[in-house]
Amino acid sequence: MKKILVSLVSFAVFAIAFSFIGASSVSAARAYTDKGNGCYVRVGVGDDDYVFDASCAAHDVLKLDDEGNVEFYQYQDHGQLPEDVIPPSRTVNYNFDTCLSFGSLGIVCGTINETITPSGEYKSSFNSY
Repeated sequence: MKKILVSLVSFAVFAIAFSFIGASSVSAARAYTDKGNGCYVRVGVGDDDYVFDASCAAHDVLKLDDEGNVEFYQYQDHGQLPEDVIPPSRTVNYNFDTCLSFGSLGIVCGTINETITPSGEYKSSFNSY
């Protein structure tokens, strides 16, 4: 019984050790988070069809690798359209790919999803890829 137990423990140790062979390293740098109020809310189909909603809640996460390059970026917000620009009684979704400039950190590309409900509730997100 003791031989079997020693064999199993040895196998487990070797299995764990070999599982790390070829694994890419994970960045030890911390992610930067931010949250606050105020965002731009889409009110039309054009690139400039946005209004500012001061009560909109927004938060984002920026993760850099060990060399200071952007590893990923995520953004989410939640607001309410002004009464005079609420779309017709249907949910409107905008989904598109775009790239954002982070100045000295470079360009980050990802997908933007924006949803407007018939009540005027607005949600958007950006997820890098």
